[in-house]
Amino acid sequence: MNSLLTNILSVCKIEYLILDEDLKIVEISVGLNHFANIPDEVKQGEDVRIAFPELEGLEDIFDAIRYGEQDNFELKGIMRSQDAASPLYIDIRITKNIQENSSINPLIIIVEDSTERMVLEQSLFQGANEANLLLRNLKASKQYIDQIVTSMADALLVTTLSGKIKKLNLAAQVLLEYDEIELIGQPITKVIREVDSYKLEIGNIENIETFLNPDQNPLLKEVETVCYTKSRKTISVAFSYSIVKTEIEHFQGYVYILRDMTERKQAELAKQEFLAMISHEVRTPIASVIGMASLLLDCGLIGQQKDFVEIIYSSGNSLLKIINDFLDFSKVQSGNLELEEEPFILQSCINEAFYLLAPQAREKGLQITFLDTLKLPTTIVGDITRLRQVLINLLSNAIKFTQTGSIEVSVIIRKNKDINRSSAAANTDEIQFSIKDTGIGIPSDRMERLFKAFSQVNSSITRQYGGTGLGLAICKQLCELMGGRIWVESELNTGSTFYFTIAASVIPEESAGAQVLASVQELQVRNSENNCDYRPSDLPKLRILLTEDNLVNQKIALKQLQSLGYSADVANNGKEALHLLEKIPYDLILMDCQMPILDGLETTKQIHRWQESNFASGRRPVVVAMTANAMKEDQQMCLDAGMDDYLSKPVMKEKLAATLEHWARMIFRVEETDILDRTVSTTNIGSVDLPIDWERLHQLSENNPEFELELLQIFIEDIQPRLEVVKIAIASHDFDQIALQSHQIKGASVNIGATTMHLLAEKLEQLAYNQEDRGTNNLILGLEEFVKRIQEFLIRTPNS
Repeated sequence: MNSLLTNILSVCKIEYLILDEDLKIVEISVGLNHFANIPDEVKQGEDVRIAFPELEGLEDIFDAIRYGEQDNFELKGIMRSQDAASPLYIDIRITKNIQENSSINPLIIIVEDSTERMVLEQSLFQGANEANLLLRNLKASKQYIDQIVTSMADALLVTTLSGKIKKLNLAAQVLLEYDEIELIGQPITKVIREVDSYKLEIGNIENIETFLNPDQNPLLKEVETVCYTKSRKTISVAFSYSIVKTEIEHFQGYVYILRDMTERKQAELAKQEFLAMISHEVRTPIASVIGMASLLLDCGLIGQQKDFVEIIYSSGNSLLKIINDFLDFSKVQSGNLELEEEPFILQSCINEAFYLLAPQAREKGLQITFLDTLKLPTTIVGDITRLRQVLINLLSNAIKFTQTGSIEVSVIIRKNKDINRSSAAANTDEIQFSIKDTGIGIPSDRMERLFKAFSQVNSSITRQYGGTGLGLAICKQLCELMGGRIWVESELNTGSTFYFTIAASVIPEESAGAQVLASVQELQVRNSENNCDYRPSDLPKLRILLTEDNLVNQKIALKQLQSLGYSADVANNGKEALHLLEKIPYDLILMDCQMPILDGLETTKQIHRWQESNFASGRRPVVVAMTANAMKEDQQMCLDAGMDDYLSKPVMKEKLAATLEHWARMIFRVEETDILDRTVSTTNIGSVDLPIDWERLHQLSENNPEFELELLQIFIEDIQPRLEVVKIAIASHDFDQIALQSHQIKGASVNIGATTMHLLAEKLEQLAYNQEDRGTNNLILGLEEFVKRIQEFLIRTPNS
């Protein structure tokens, strides 16, 4: 081959071989050895098939090219080196030699380095394979996720960031009664109208599951609300949702999961009805046993007879406590325990727990001490019943497990700004209670069992001290419901200290008002401590109608009333009670709820429908429920029916006495007011005995009549606009405003000694806290009447 052509091929990295008719090598380019399979065999005169074994078997092709039957033949991508770090690939092309001596040497083989192309092709091929595999995986993943979404029992909806629905599963279509095409592109508020209000909670740590992984989206956990179907039905649902964030805007939005709560609600309702039925059916005979045992103990028994009756009485109370524990535990577990939010005197709550357990402590020779502090808040807002329940449970345990020594109770308050826990509400303080005893203590390896349901430290504790193991579990749940927690520190054979906290709003003291109210509550608690000798002092006897169908309960109630200095008539059902009310002027009815012919709830509703002229007394009597139904829902049902108070069987004589005393004072104050109203028109206004505690007012003014008149004038000017605000609030059902103004009226009334107005305002405030408007207008009329009387008194009084 001429030199020019050789140089050109060399520059292009192309090597060549010229062959004769027998396929022997005639001429070789300089770099060809690098491409041969056996470099040493590339020699002139050697058969080309030895150096390039790939040509073996191609003799027919060689002949076809030599005779012009075929132009050329190519072998591409022949591997010469298997080293991955430096691979070598070649292309071989066989063609006819077109040079001058081609007749002698008819064939030429061109060998070209194709490594770069082959590596690139392999990379592309591998990439294509990987892309194909990825695509298959994506398709499989989509199918997998679609099948999961389709098979979900819960409804699932996916929306854009703006809230437009772009996907929903079959369960959502069934729940909402829409076809998919009907909801695609519609706003989520079409089916969940309140959804925007929940989105505001995305930063609320108590409602959102937060994760240590910053890439994980926050999740709003089950919130109960309602959704709206195509047929305009509302369905209770629990929904969770999460924000989906990706780099691609099209794949951003919200995912909603809706769980139909209808069956759960029905199951909960059935459970509550079952618990209510069990409560009534079990408590009724227990009430009879405890009631009869209590009456027997008042009969002067001695010796062994008294011991036996005391065992019956004690065992009945123990069984009642176990039943109450199970009811409380069931309500907390089902989420149906609702806490009250009402103002109460904290010291009185603690005192009530002390007074209740003081006899047990005295019997064991234990000293119970309350370590008072000047920083203890007077009035807080919360659930006094549940707080007292926790205190009583912990104090009862301390007494039970302490043989000698003392029990100390202390309370400290931490302002919200001092609480390093984000769960603390912004408008509440943390109140911490501690109950320290010198009892048997708790082994350190058993303390984790304390707050678990149906669990005690060990089996010997159960045998020796009794109990269900529910008390502390209930305390834990109640503390958490009240925004706090509970824990214990203990040393075996030395004693234990139980701590618990609650979150509560503290109401600032209003000069003397809170102190007076505290004194009244304290007095009521102290009076209720007396049992058999309790008498409603300096008040006329109430005229009582007992409406009860159970003969045993009739005997117990009548005997209790007799021991308290009262007598009562008996009606066996509501129909008999209504008949008697038309003939006999009763002040108060003790009303059972479950009775034949006409039950207590329906009887009370009929009493409220009557005009006052229908009653022999000329006014509606007070109705006090006295029933074995102990659930909170039962109590609310009684109040909703129009009953004024509630006693749960078995009715303890002390509780009955306190209730009758309370209503006697209320009833006879109203009667005195009615008498005053009837005598105003015939009596010189200057001598009218206004419903004011003049002794209180004299002390306040230091016997300065002019100052007293000035105080009354200021009082009227302050109260009148407040009453107008209350009337507007009643019309608009603004219970917060009603409560606020009633509280102010109550405080002002107690300060000047307007006792009746204070009681009316207190009742109005109570109704507002319970969000009840029944009876509010009558209370306003009563308050306005007293204001009018005070105004008339000031007008007709000289120098006023």
